[in-house]
Amino acid sequence: MRIGIDASRANLLKKTGTEWYAFHLIRALFTALKPEDEVILYLKEEPLSDWGALPENFKFKILKWPPRFLWTLIRLSLEMVINPVDLLFVPAHIVPFFCPQKTITTLHDIGFEHSKELYGQKSIGKSGLLKHLLNFLVRFFTLGKYGANEYDYHRFSARLALSKSQRILTVSEFSKQDIIQTYKINPGRVSVVPNAVDFSRFNETIRENPSKIAEIQANLDLVRPYLMALGRIEKKKNSLGLVKAFKILRQDIQFKNYKLLLVGTFGLGSEEVFEKIKEYNLSDQVICPGWIKAEYLPYVLAGAEAFVMPSFFEGFGVPVLEAMAVGTPVVCSNTASLPEVVDDSGMLVEPSDPNSICQGIKTVLTDQGLKSRLVQSGYKRAKLFSWEKSGQKLAEIIFG
Repeated sequence: MRIGIDASRANLLKKTGTEWYAFHLIRALFTALKPEDEVILYLKEEPLSDWGALPENFKFKILKWPPRFLWTLIRLSLEMVINPVDLLFVPAHIVPFFCPQKTITTLHDIGFEHSKELYGQKSIGKSGLLKHLLNFLVRFFTLGKYGANEYDYHRFSARLALSKSQRILTVSEFSKQDIIQTYKINPGRVSVVPNAVDFSRFNETIRENPSKIAEIQANLDLVRPYLMALGRIEKKKNSLGLVKAFKILRQDIQFKNYKLLLVGTFGLGSEEVFEKIKEYNLSDQVICPGWIKAEYLPYVLAGAEAFVMPSFFEGFGVPVLEAMAVGTPVVCSNTASLPEVVDDSGMLVEPSDPNSICQGIKTVLTDQGLKSRLVQSGYKRAKLFSWEKSGQKLAEIIFG
């Protein structure tokens, strides 16, 4: 079989959830697929060194011709017409206009269908001219139904994926049921191939190297004790609610020395978060380093007293698994997929209530018996999710 895979998102230097999913799942296919199958990994630019050596039946193909924007819809579409494959796998939610009958894509979550306010409405593009051009092209190709903004992009790409793909993958049972019920599609078309943990980076041995943890903390000017959140600083992640909860927490004298580390780039609503940090006089207590090196993350996570993820909506929530894998107790939302992922290995809180978030953090920090149970249970829970298992499940779907 000749298999094509859109590896463009997996080839980004600064990877977040979707990019890591694509990267690890593709690498898991190195051993899960048959040696006689030809596999083509489509990229926008030269492959990064972290791919390592490819198996003999895998090869990169860089699609360089212009335009650089709308890469999937234009360049990958043309490639599918000129050099068709038997099967196309797209691990990051948008498929080309022209694709083979046997196309598989991953729709990670559909929060945009339920909470429009959590997604950007501004036009995509850095310059005024580019914004107008992108908006024109998108409206032209969609007959005026969609514009070039984040919200419309998600809605358009989901519907395109549903219309073009033979099989839809998603990352949790919650997202599977949400997709089936929202779009009224045949349940047999939707399969769960979950996210997992990169155990080569996130594991119990991280805590056995306290000097490395201290070294990285020093590099980031980070002083213990601290709480940690990972992901874009934005409305969807409920960053503002976490800052409000942290303010309440620090009113208790025993938590006066705590800091809050928000690791991630800035998204929709981040301005309001920074305004509140200033209003609450927390500029020295809330640390926002932006994106940090991937090799730092396990040690920064291991150094945190607790990992907090009070998101309004998550299709999966990989960071909660990564925190558990390094022995850091988790406090997370009782909504969407997070209860499914953490099971009884995390403290669940109501994301819309800062007092609930604060109380959950307090309980984990002060109840040593509970904290110890969550840590031990978390280690076991994280080990249930491996990229090898997910890769094997995907291979079964490909050849099924």
